Amino acid sequence: MRINDNYFMSYTDIPIYRHTDIPTYRHSSIHPMELSTNTYNTKYGKITLLKNEAYIGGTFRMNGYWEEDNLVKLKPYIPSDRNILEIGAHCGTSSVVYSSYIGNTNKLFAYEPQNVMYQLLVQNIRQNNLEEKIIPFNNGVFCYQGSGNMNNIDLDGGGGNVQRRYNEERNIGCNFGGIGLGKEGEPIALTTIDDMGHDNIGFIHCDAQGSENFIFSSGKETIKKNRPVILYENNAKYCELLYNNVCLNYPSYVEESKFDLTEYCMTELKYSRCYERFNGSIDTLLLP
Repeated sequence: MRINDNYFMSYTDIPIYRHTDIPTYRHSSIHPMELSTNTYNTKYGKITLLKNEAYIGGTFRMNGYWEEDNLVKLKPYIPSDRNILEIGAHCGTSSVVYSSYIGNTNKLFAYEPQNVMYQLLVQNIRQNNLEEKIIPFNNGVFCYQGSGNMNNIDLDGGGGNVQRRYNEERNIGCNFGGIGLGKEGEPIALTTIDDMGHDNIGFIHCDAQGSENFIFSSGKETIKKNRPVILYENNAKYCELLYNNVCLNYPSYVEESKFDLTEYCMTELKYSRCYERFNGSIDTLLLP
């Protein structure tokens, strides 16, 4: 694996897709010289990450690929003739691999709320010539449409201030892929699964750092209609720190926070199988 050092490219023509809206464009709020990246040439394609991306970056620096074993073991469960919905796409390490599992006429809809991570997602899509297959959206996904905020503290990676790790503390590692919703961090736009308007969804991957119950509470109609395979990070059960942080910062949505996707799919929709802790992770895999 060859590693290239390069400065973060702050594109002026980054497309900002907001669920079913016409794409708009904006300038990045980050100066292009303030952040630097590494680009890794892998067997799945080129992947660009921030140099201080702690956990994900560490795997690539060791000539690995983030969660490769999970991705490989998921392939038999992902329908090749249907579309994919990825919630919490980060910079696209999973998106690039998942896109190779579906046909050329199918799409992967990738949702990532953080501005810098979204720009890296777009860069990784472009440098792997996947613009026609992976459609990025600069949205968070939650139980309502509107505005929200990311958390300002890296709860899942050492407790640092996220914005400082982008700037004056960029020599210190940060788990940018582990930042969940909060109240005092980066302002973001939110949508719901049922408001997206995507059809023929055969697989949903949701890695949302504690927001999963909230998200799926407003996705029941889409799931009922499409009956997709679902892989979701079950933070409410296996990582209460992240789940409780979202509950604390969004106290008006107590009912949504208690939604049990596994029960809904297995009991009401009569899904065929549930794998808890898929491949030793905290993910739950649901099969229709």
